[in-house]
Amino acid sequence: MNYSNEAAPQLNATSYYGVPVSQTQYDRYTAYPAPPATVDNWFQFNNPAYVKGLVVGAAVALVAANPTVQRAVVSGVVKLWTGLQGGVEEIKEHVKDVKAEISSKE
Repeated sequence: MNYSNEAAPQLNATSYYGVPVSQTQYDRYTAYPAPPATVDNWFQFNNPAYVKGLVVGAAVALVAANPTVQRAVVSGVVKLWTGLQGGVEEIKEHVKDVKAEISSKE
């Protein structure tokens, strides 16, 4: 391995293989600068995922803030829960009937 300055262009910025390096050229191993943090980076309207998320979020906020929709959602959940409880009670009653039939046959 050769660790001399001529073998590493970042250590010898004046020339590499006899070709002069101008002052406007960057070293090969420099890191890219971070983009500036501005308010423009918050709004990426050219990104389809951003626009889709914005529309879905606005729709959810509108629906969640509407009292009529809130009442309808709560009413639907109550009806669903009541239906599930009624179904469970019906199944329990059916199981009891089957057990009674089996025990009466014995």
